[in-house]
Amino acid sequence: MRYLLISTFFCLFLSCKSYQIPDAVETENSTSVVQNQYFSDEALDYVYKTHIEIYGNDMSGIFIVKRINDSLHRMVLTTDFGNKLLDFEISENSFKVNYVFDKLDKKIIINTLRDDFSTLLQVNNSVLKKYNRNNESIYQTENNHYYYFDLISNNLSKIIKTNKRKEKVIFTFNSKKTTFAENITIQHHNIKLKIELNQIIN
Repeated sequence: MRYLLISTFFCLFLSCKSYQIPDAVETENSTSVVQNQYFSDEALDYVYKTHIEIYGNDMSGIFIVKRINDSLHRMVLTTDFGNKLLDFEISENSFKVNYVFDKLDKKIIINTLRDDFSTLLQVNNSVLKKYNRNNESIYQTENNHYYYFDLISNNLSKIIKTNKRKEKVIFTFNSKKTTFAENITIQHHNIKLKIELNQIIN
């Protein structure tokens, strides 16, 4: 009976424990909104060479993003030969599928890509808490995402999506400017999915 009570208490403790950032210290927060400016310029077409690994299958192509207005992005994924694979419109409150290739037309795939690209493209995010760690400022948002900014360059270097207790998806950015990321990696922890985006230089 005692063992059962201890086990039950331990399980409850683990289930209530929130995600912790290693070695980070919570600090006073004066910022209500944190921005991801990498896809924020309406004047630019963002074009990347793309490689996707999903459940043992590899797919390559061209990823194109255009910011239509303050709240809406349109993203298209094509093959290297220009055949369309995906065509989505994404805003903070809406998601529209204009086209999806037959082999990708599965609910779990579309929902996962919707969530990933919504996180990648959302510019403004409401902040709950702020943390410092070495040369990083980290902002926790209302949807339990963590935005990591390098204090030297002021560039967004990483976004971590959590399910309150552990990491689900890590977005890693390699950038020379605060407004454009040359290389982006999206790595899932709970499913076999990895997306790599590398800038195509004209």
